[in-house]
Amino acid sequence: MASQVKILQDIANQIKEDNQRGKERLPTSDVFIRKMVNAHNKSADEILHYMEILKEAHYIFIIEIVMPDSDLFVQGINGYVYGDSEIINDLKHTLEANLMQMYENMFYKKKPGNQIVKELYPKIKDYNNTNMGRALNEVYHLEEAFRTVTNNSFEYTESWKKEKLLKLIKEDQTSPGTVTGVDIPSDSFDQIISSEEIKSDINRYKQEPNSKWLRSVNQFSVQFLMRIHFRKYEFDVIRKLITTNKINQIEDFIFIRNHIRFLETMGDKDPILKYHTDKLVELRRLCQAKINIIRKNMTTPAN
Repeated sequence: MASQVKILQDIANQIKEDNQRGKERLPTSDVFIRKMVNAHNKSADEILHYMEILKEAHYIFIIEIVMPDSDLFVQGINGYVYGDSEIINDLKHTLEANLMQMYENMFYKKKPGNQIVKELYPKIKDYNNTNMGRALNEVYHLEEAFRTVTNNSFEYTESWKKEKLLKLIKEDQTSPGTVTGVDIPSDSFDQIISSEEIKSDINRYKQEPNSKWLRSVNQFSVQFLMRIHFRKYEFDVIRKLITTNKINQIEDFIFIRNHIRFLETMGDKDPILKYHTDKLVELRRLCQAKINIIRKNMTTPAN
């Protein structure tokens, strides 16, 4: 636990230092993640997972600077901001000045930063992956972050953040990891969906190339995204992702099922889970049914 805390603190402090004095004051995912991978000898997925923990603990904000676009082969880029009102406000003024200069160079007229955002942000998709688009996203999201911190100041105090971080780390360490090559025997249960229903789901569902889910899985693993939904108690979201066939790999179903089994043992320690008992049982059975169908199809010889 101590080593994990140190890595998380190092990452947060590096973002803070970059925001205050860095050459690039807004560190971005295309550079910063690789830098942290090398600094801490961790995988990119592990560093991204740490970033989500820091976000939930209110140490940082993760803001979208470039929206992913599979049609144009554009990868999404996020920026990282330390959760402190003074740092955010100072950074916002710097980036706002950059936006104003960029606007003047492009349109040959001057405008305050807030008016530029009001004018151009509704067209943000047209400016995606351009210098103007980046500048607009930076200023817009920094204003949102500043408002969030000032309206919820207690949740951004050092004491609150430290307590929340330790709680998240403890949860993270007791959470089961990815299961590969090892399967836990299934519980006996009444099968709740048929193979015909699964085929119907598959035929009905068509992946939209610009869907939010597809953009997400292009950046992160399914199991990484599932951990986030589990932590937020978003069991209905997970069910919908399964029933619409957005999640369709056996290793992901096994991971979800095993994580639910773990959560079912945590009811006494997490009172919120008690309100979701029925959903957890239903979701576990849904995953097991999917696993059984896939295994049956794998062992059934083709005609």
